[in-house]
Amino acid sequence: MDFDLRLLRCALALAEHRNFARAAGAIHLSQPALSRAIKELEQRAGTRLFDRTSLGAEPTDAGNVFLEHARDVMSRASDLGREMNLLTGLETGELRIGAGTYPSNMFLDKAIARLMREHPSVHVSVCNDNWSNLLPLLRKRDLDLAIIEVTAAEEDPEIHVTRLNQHQGHLVMRAGHPLLTVDPSRRLDETWAYPFISTSRFPPALFKELAAALLGPQHAAKLGSKALVSVACESLYMMKCIVRECDAVALLPLNVVAGEIERGELVAIPGPSWMGAAFGIVRLAHRSLSPLGETFVRMVQQADEELSEWEEKTAKKLFGPKRGSKRTPVGST
Repeated sequence: MDFDLRLLRCALALAEHRNFARAAGAIHLSQPALSRAIKELEQRAGTRLFDRTSLGAEPTDAGNVFLEHARDVMSRASDLGREMNLLTGLETGELRIGAGTYPSNMFLDKAIARLMREHPSVHVSVCNDNWSNLLPLLRKRDLDLAIIEVTAAEEDPEIHVTRLNQHQGHLVMRAGHPLLTVDPSRRLDETWAYPFISTSRFPPALFKELAAALLGPQHAAKLGSKALVSVACESLYMMKCIVRECDAVALLPLNVVAGEIERGELVAIPGPSWMGAAFGIVRLAHRSLSPLGETFVRMVQQADEELSEWEEKTAKKLFGPKRGSKRTPVGST
């Protein structure tokens, strides 16, 4: 059987939209042209791939098998074109980045700013979300790389991980919060009596520890993240605004609240060591980065290292010299 990418693209569009008119519009064809392409594809395949109904089109059993392979072929064709662009120097200067909720405002913003200063003609698109939503986009090749908490991705052989430094989380609350009058030895246990604000999806290791702290180890495996937080959001700015106005407690990195701490608006209490996060740069293991991507990785590593040095100095100033976090050498994988 002989198939070309044009016909495969038509079949995938029809499978996605389940309607000839919508599918034709999505790939900028007329409806009759799409119908002819599907008919030609079915003739080459020797079997019907779609059942036509009054509501549209549905893949047949044979069609589902065909579509699964078609998706793989189209992904590999995209990779081939991209790899040849890299080899022949035709890279277009575009970078698609996934940014986890916390690293977005910890060091990634500075790395992107540095990239734009040195390469102002490039185009960068950033998708901000939590790690659980970014990994599927990376696998679909909608992203070139992502900066996320990496413990959920390290065991996946299809994902290449470049580890960054570990960063400590802090419990942040308004000045004058009732927790500040509690004996420090009991403060963590008392924290869970107040609304808790964090990202909507925790890394597995952090979720296990947090569930155990709130409800005991026996309940940790039965719960989802929604059971542990009162407000789940992907905006660190929103978290800060909420804790300023009520008795909620947020899990935030130190650099995000440094200004409010200096002005006396917020107070940060160092969390236990398990509230730290192991961030990293992830990409598909078999997919090469462009020269622009490699340059950006180095800039992320530099910004991450600078943040770690700042955190160490600032934590000593605020909390004393003893800290429980352990730094991971930049660039280890």
